[in-house]
Amino acid sequence: MSFMETRPIPQVRPLESVPVEDGSEQLVVLRDPYRFQPNAFTLSLPTYLLLTLFNGERTADEVRKAFKARYYAEVSVEEIDRFAAELDELGFLFTERFEEMRRQSLAEFQESPCRKPAHAGKAYECEPANLRKQIDGFYDAMRNKIVEQDTVTALSPASATGEVQALIVPHIDPRVGGCTSAFAFSALRTNSEPPDLFVIFGTAHQPGHSLFALTGKDFETPFGMAETDRAIIQTLRDAYPFDLEGEEYLHKHEHSIEFPLIFLQHLYPNHPFKILPILTGSFYEFLESAGLPDDDEAFAAFPRALRKALETSGQRVCFVAGADMSHIGAKFGDEEPITEELLAQARADDLAMLKLMESGNPEGFFRFLQESGDKQKVCGLPPIYTMMRSMQPGCTGRLLDYDLNLETPTQSFVTFASMGFYGQ
Repeated sequence: MSFMETRPIPQVRPLESVPVEDGSEQLVVLRDPYRFQPNAFTLSLPTYLLLTLFNGERTADEVRKAFKARYYAEVSVEEIDRFAAELDELGFLFTERFEEMRRQSLAEFQESPCRKPAHAGKAYECEPANLRKQIDGFYDAMRNKIVEQDTVTALSPASATGEVQALIVPHIDPRVGGCTSAFAFSALRTNSEPPDLFVIFGTAHQPGHSLFALTGKDFETPFGMAETDRAIIQTLRDAYPFDLEGEEYLHKHEHSIEFPLIFLQHLYPNHPFKILPILTGSFYEFLESAGLPDDDEAFAAFPRALRKALETSGQRVCFVAGADMSHIGAKFGDEEPITEELLAQARADDLAMLKLMESGNPEGFFRFLQESGDKQKVCGLPPIYTMMRSMQPGCTGRLLDYDLNLETPTQSFVTFASMGFYGQ
């Protein structure tokens, strides 16, 4: 498609942009947050700056003039036209091409009888035997960490009081957070009987409008099919007065439920448990207000409805929150360089926040982030807070492991932790 006519170049869609360095060259990696376009696209910094001028109002010649006025650099109308056509082919512009890609992707998900594994062969092994070996390796790394750091973990029965009722586990790439995840799932081994149902809360990383997104599709992984509990889902639908499945598509590429699930299947290869997969949306508006999520009936009604649905099931239930902690650095919009002092401060802030979780204080946890303006950018806030409001009262938390992943090329880091909640 040519955009060299007098009509404006279509607007660029909202995209994830990650700055990286390749030697002395500054680059920007673009990704479609909805994964309608599954592939990333890398641009030079000047080309990215050109893209920012595609606001849906400028013609190619007006983009050329604006680029020259703002950045004192020349680019031809023909070059702009070719670049716009390339973006259109990728589905990065608001055009019919994008609408076609969106319709096709939505239809594929709706017609699929199950939720297919989105990250097998990428973030983790796709062959069952290799995946089992990979996860076994995470447990080996956990044991080595215990020996090296004299860490008190759930492997020590004396550390647990009661049965594990809930877990916080990382949803970062298992190749990074697998060892920390192993600490949490080892804690689950101390239960007298395995749970029948896992209610798995995950962060919805793709932008949405609803607080919660539910799917009744079974989840396929290299270990086989994890069946959703459709009876519980129907009871939950009946009890919750707001939409739960209008944004079901968000489950298609989301990793925050898929990653914990493969650990559960590895842990219970011969126990046919069921799952209730729930994605939680942004708490941005709650953080910006002076109130709590519970002040909004769209949130408050959900834990009530979930508890009601679970009480009538008569099953052994365990909650799992796939959640990471702080996100700091250039990749996440921060300008401050990564220093030892910054890393130490992030750790101190995280541990103070985790103490509030351990004490079973969801309001204190939320207020801690609200009062700081969520400077830590904790993407795990929605699933953890929702889980803590949904599980039985009186549970005591125990921090099992804490770690971080530093990305030197992007001058950014993410922290993550495992925690068990124990009760009767």
